[in-house]
Amino acid sequence: MSIEREELAIKVGARIRDFRAERGLSQESLALNSGMHPAYLGKIERGEKCPTIDTLSKICGGLKIPVYELLNFEIEVKPTSGEALHRIENALAGIDDESAVKIAEIVEGIAEIYKK
Repeated sequence: MSIEREELAIKVGARIRDFRAERGLSQESLALNSGMHPAYLGKIERGEKCPTIDTLSKICGGLKIPVYELLNFEIEVKPTSGEALHRIENALAGIDDESAVKIAEIVEGIAEIYKK
């Protein structure tokens, strides 16, 4: 079964982001370690660009993982609290301050439930 190019780009980008977050790397530091521009890495992570094998090899070098590990979609990358914060920040982008405060209060309430 083949995967469409756009779907593959999104999956690969998400795995790169997950591995980067797991290692506590910023997009900028991974991009510099991989020999590419941070904006280009951002486009790859968002699935806007479909990287070549050469580019994947460079990114994997920056992550210190073999290419096959990145492309093995059956193995889950363990999410981190840093990745969770990044996702929350992205979700709040463009939301007015009053709404963002209300959402923060909801998140705080949910976090209290999990702390018990």
